[in-house]
Amino acid sequence: MVTTASNPDRSTPMMQTSLRAVGDVLAIVGSPRDAASYVSSRLAARTNGSVTGCSMSAAFLGHAVPSEPTVMALLDQPPAARRRDDLASGGDGDQFMHLARTAGVHDPQWAVIENDAAGRLASLSTWHDLVVVQRPADLDANPLDGLNHLLLGTGLPCLVLPEICAPCGVFDNVMLTWDGSAPSTRAIRAALPLVVAAQRVCVLDGTEPHAVTDGVPRFDPMAFLARHGVEITHKRLHATPSSAGAAILDRARRFKAELLVMGAYGHTPLREHLLGGATRHVLTHGTIATLLCH
Repeated sequence: MVTTASNPDRSTPMMQTSLRAVGDVLAIVGSPRDAASYVSSRLAARTNGSVTGCSMSAAFLGHAVPSEPTVMALLDQPPAARRRDDLASGGDGDQFMHLARTAGVHDPQWAVIENDAAGRLASLSTWHDLVVVQRPADLDANPLDGLNHLLLGTGLPCLVLPEICAPCGVFDNVMLTWDGSAPSTRAIRAALPLVVAAQRVCVLDGTEPHAVTDGVPRFDPMAFLARHGVEITHKRLHATPSSAGAAILDRARRFKAELLVMGAYGHTPLREHLLGGATRHVLTHGTIATLLCH
C-alpha cells in the first residue's frame, strides 16, 4: 500500500471550499430530472462552474450518431446554448434551469439538439470540460455507439452514470485503473477533482513491473496523486486482455467502489474507433459510475 497525507475531514463546514474545480459541465439530459441533471449541476456548482443541459433524442445512447450532417441539418439554424430568459414557454429547459440554480449554479444554460448531433456536440465541447450522461433504463438499448461518439466526437472526459444511482456529485470510494497508456493517463488526471473529494482511493495497476523504457520520463500515477494529498491503496492486476473487464469489475466490487476511472481504448490502432474490450465489458456488465477518457 502506498500512502500520503490524508484528505481533509469531509465533515467540516469548509469541505466545499477545498474541493477542486470541475469546470464547465455538459449534461446529456434524457429527462429534466434524471441523474445526469443532478450530478452535473452539483459538480459545476462546486467552484462557480457552469452547466449546460443538452436535450437529445432518447435514442441517442441506443444508436450510432451519424458523423456527417443530413441535408435537413445543413438547412437548420446553427446550434446555440440558450439562456433561461429564452425559455419562457416552459418545457424541459425550465425544469433543468430550476434544478441547476437550486444546486447553486448561477447561470445554467440549455441546448436542444435535433439534427447534426455530431457537429453540435463538437461545437459545445469546445468550451466544456466534462460530459455527464446516464445510461438509459431501456434494456433493449445499446448505449455503446453513442458513448463511443461522445468520447471521440467531443474529446472530453465522460462520466457515465449507471441506470440506477444516487444523484450526488461526490464519490466516497474511487478506483482508478492504470495500464500505462495515454488514455489511462488522461483519465487519472481528468478525475482529480473527483478523487480529492473521496475518502478511499485505489489504483489498480496492470502495468508490467519492470517494463523497459526509452529514457523518456513516464507519468507516475501514485506520485501524481501523492503530490495532491491523496491517500492511495496500490493493488496489482494480473489479467489477460480478454478477462481484464471482468477482473476490473470484480476488484471494484470488492473495494466497494462507487466510481471507476479508466482509459476507454485498447492498444490496437485498428480498433481505436471502437470501445476497447475491457471498456465494453465494464459498460455492458457493470452497475457503477465510470469516468472514461480517450
